[in-house]
Amino acid sequence: MTDSAVTWLVGEVSDLLDAGSVGLYEFVWILRGGIPEMADVERHLTAGHALERLLSEGTCHLVRLEWPSEDVIDGAIGVAPGPGDWREPSQGNPYLAVARN
Repeated sequence: MTDSAVTWLVGEVSDLLDAGSVGLYEFVWILRGGIPEMADVERHLTAGHALERLLSEGTCHLVRLEWPSEDVIDGAIGVAPGPGDWREPSQGNPYLAVARN
């Protein structure tokens, strides 16, 4: 993982946040499309560091949504994302996302 990859991903996610929430699975998708040669392990580490940076900036927060809507189930305050939170959600299941404050 490189700091430049984290910085790039933070920028990409920040741009998407202007339109609405961004699922954690989308962090991985963005990396897969933008840096296809990156290994999956590195991709997940980079996504985690980008999430930490976004949250530490204080401009967004974690929310739990229900797929496929963007209806907030809860604020997910204090939730530490687990491995499954970076996978694409399935119909009717909750998923973690970031949203603007």
